[in-house]
Amino acid sequence: MVNKKRNMSLLLAVILLSYFVVGFPDGAFTVSWIPIFGEMDLGLAHSGYILVGYSVTYTLAGVLLSRLNRYIKLQTVYLLGLLLMGAGFVWLALSPNFVMVLLSIALYGFGTGLMASSMNSYMAKHFTARHNNWMHCFWGGGATLSPIIMAQLIGVLSWRAGYFVITGILGVVAIILLVSMYKKIWIDETEGAKAEATQEVKRERFLEKKWHQAVEIATFFFLGGTDYTLVFFTGMVITERFAAQGLAVNVGIFSAVYYAFMTGGRMFFGWTAKWLREVPIVRIGCGIAVAGILTLHFTSNVAGMALTGFGLAPLLPTLVSDTSNRFRPAVINKLVGYELAAFGAGIAVLFFATSLVLEHITLELLFPIGIAFVGLVFVCNELLERAVRK
Repeated sequence: MVNKKRNMSLLLAVILLSYFVVGFPDGAFTVSWIPIFGEMDLGLAHSGYILVGYSVTYTLAGVLLSRLNRYIKLQTVYLLGLLLMGAGFVWLALSPNFVMVLLSIALYGFGTGLMASSMNSYMAKHFTARHNNWMHCFWGGGATLSPIIMAQLIGVLSWRAGYFVITGILGVVAIILLVSMYKKIWIDETEGAKAEATQEVKRERFLEKKWHQAVEIATFFFLGGTDYTLVFFTGMVITERFAAQGLAVNVGIFSAVYYAFMTGGRMFFGWTAKWLREVPIVRIGCGIAVAGILTLHFTSNVAGMALTGFGLAPLLPTLVSDTSNRFRPAVINKLVGYELAAFGAGIAVLFFATSLVLEHITLELLFPIGIAFVGLVFVCNELLERAVRK
């Protein structure tokens, strides 16, 4: 028993440490795209192609998860994703033109998608919402640290050197994962199957209908659109508002505050998960996020960005964890893969749709749109909760 608890603690430490690097692509690219675009003489439209390329392969990885898991274990899929991410970084560092940049980003997008979908599925089956929030907190740490690393290396060397250094960090993490697999601290598949069978017996009711799964997947679609759309376009809205008053504003602080409070929020809600179930956490998170968006809409104050990041923080990890409470263990891998795929699709589709609305009507519609997206996440979650209680 002591050895089992020790192995579980070691396993959790390995997962948290390794998930730290899943945040590297988002964080590093926010800094590196400026010199990349300058060096290759690219325009703003190219950033849209990059976002779509990344989102498509990230989504594809989630869709393919259950099929890959038929042949290899989730932890092996996770390691494969890490290796593909590293290969994508090396390819990006060596890319001479935009086409190669786009292909390299598509490759590490696929790797990131494999890592995110496989480990979220693993955590949903074997750990709690508390641990899943902590895991995503470590993602936030990686998204925060990687731009700092990249910025320092750009100042001393170049963005290409920055990606080589980050790839070196991924190599260390890959070695740690390999050692953990060799030491066999990962939960055995047969033990997992026994635990799932016990869960099936204890649970009185699971959601069985196809529309239940469709609503579950739609929840993540709207959540993906909410997150990236708000953090990307808020700076544009705030800049326009201040410019109209003849004032200047450092919009970078809005993005930094958003991710800082998202990271802190995941740590906080991971702690509160000892007392709160998943559904109340989602309700509270949605409420805080709406309050933050309203604050941004009416005051343009950075405090609104802090509240928004804090409110959205627990939604992704908590909703993933709740999947195991609502659906049979036999469908968890497939469903979580589709959830993460829908999250990636939401980033691309809703981001693009919102950009058209803001460009052709007014930027001021951003915050009402953001509230609508959060509202749809809330409604989808409530529909499933009512279905469980019937």
